[in-house]
Amino acid sequence: MDTFLTITQILETLKKNKITPNKQLGQNFLIDKNIREKIISFAEIEKQDIVVEIGCGLGALTGILAEKAEFVYAFEKDRKLASILRNKIEGLSNIKIEEKDFLEVEEKYFSSLKTRVKIIGNLPYYIASPILFKLLKLRKYIKLAVVMVPEDVATRIVAKTGDKNFGVMAALFSLFSHCFIVYRVSRTVFYPTPEITSVIMKIIPVEKFESELTQDIFWKTLEKLFIQKRKNILNVISKSFKIDKNTAQSILEQAKITPTLRSHQLEIDQIVRLVHLMSKAKLKNFDLTFKGKKI
Repeated sequence: MDTFLTITQILETLKKNKITPNKQLGQNFLIDKNIREKIISFAEIEKQDIVVEIGCGLGALTGILAEKAEFVYAFEKDRKLASILRNKIEGLSNIKIEEKDFLEVEEKYFSSLKTRVKIIGNLPYYIASPILFKLLKLRKYIKLAVVMVPEDVATRIVAKTGDKNFGVMAALFSLFSHCFIVYRVSRTVFYPTPEITSVIMKIIPVEKFESELTQDIFWKTLEKLFIQKRKNILNVISKSFKIDKNTAQSILEQAKITPTLRSHQLEIDQIVRLVHLMSKAKLKNFDLTFKGKKI
């Protein structure tokens, strides 16, 4: 069953159910089937796949995903939208509408599924970054993700060393995944028309990260390394981790990093060496809690 709605059908459905799209919740409904088909094609859905859809809305993707995959878990936070879609797919045995905030889903939800999943979704603009970070933390449960995100967020993710946008997001996604912007999307493919431009991203998690350090240690450390982008890395390490400059200088020398470089100028392999050396040095302020804020 294809649950895609035309703009006319969307307007009728919203009117009938007395729903006004909530801009604060990023409620912009996909009205272009060509873009829908591109998302599906990038995800390479196979019959044995389990799909988790984030922000299913009125079902632009949900029905066609269920036709192609073994099972679809469709997350929708808005109670009214979830109810409309649930009624629409009544009788279909391979779709479950999860009326909850995806950010609140615990890891055990994914560990209970019989296989790694494919993530599909038009991510709400206002929480795109937190959702992407969550996907990275859940990477061992994910085959791939094909998501629509704000272009500025995607730009920060795919930024390379030396780019002014190279920061925590780019470093983390470079370490733990392979990311690509696969298509730029016109604002006119949504109703209501959003104020920002979107892109489709494909994210393939790295199955095994070759390091004895945990993902969390990198997570906790990188925020501190990129917190003062205008300062050289020597000053950043000294101030962020409250150590004297001689100790910081020694660590940088071992990591083969020029002390005058800025954080965004570091190569990924230099970042990995630096985190390893700081961990081995057992600095008092090394193991800092990652705040999980929007970066």
